[in-house]
Amino acid sequence: MRIRGWEPASGAAGFMAHFHMHLRMGSELRPDIDGMELPNLEAVMAIIRLAATDAARSMEMSYDRFEVTDDSGRLIAIVPVAALCDAVH
Repeated sequence: MRIRGWEPASGAAGFMAHFHMHLRMGSELRPDIDGMELPNLEAVMAIIRLAATDAARSMEMSYDRFEVTDDSGRLIAIVPVAALCDAVH
């Protein structure tokens, strides 16, 4: 996983950021239009692992990576699905 210098905005405890977990299949991008409010990148990774596990079980793994962006569209992380699949199998 590559993470690009993302830090949550400073503020009150319990800060939630809005993340979008897009699916990339070669040159095709399936955008995550709604996104999710999550407290940190560890929570993002937990959601991605669940999605990869579900897709692997149903044999619908047709994408090669997740691209995580913040609400402004800034790329925060690239998570290769192959690394997640190795952990699932």
